[in-house]
Amino acid sequence: MTPDQQAALRTAARSNPACAAPLAAKDCAALALILSAGRTRPSATEIGYGTILEVIGIAAGNQLIDFIKGNPELRHVVPLLEQGRLRIGSPVTQEAVQSFVGAGAVTQADADKLCALGREPAPLTLLEVADALYNPDGSEK
Repeated sequence: MTPDQQAALRTAARSNPACAAPLAAKDCAALALILSAGRTRPSATEIGYGTILEVIGIAAGNQLIDFIKGNPELRHVVPLLEQGRLRIGSPVTQEAVQSFVGAGAVTQADADKLCALGREPAPLTLLEVADALYNPDGSEK
């Protein structure tokens, strides 16, 4: 974790009322649990046409798939989807899916459902919390 990330973690811990008691007790495990809520990172999940249909339904899925297949700029995406190898966690893919909302190919809610497949939990470890909040001698940073 970079010094800036550690500083942000210290700020988050000190400004979160739920962290007050664990901070006082220097309970890094409890702090890690509290501060990990909602933290995610891109995943390596790959999707195909079947996943699209399962996640957003047949009608919406067919509309999105038809849009992708009918768009010449997405011609190289088609084989990836056919093979179930489109990395939905890729920032490029996430951005593209969100851009399909403006094109009317998918609703924002459905785009969000698909993009959520590309995120996985990114919990903080006890060591990351301890390193961010405390010096080796146990004093606060």
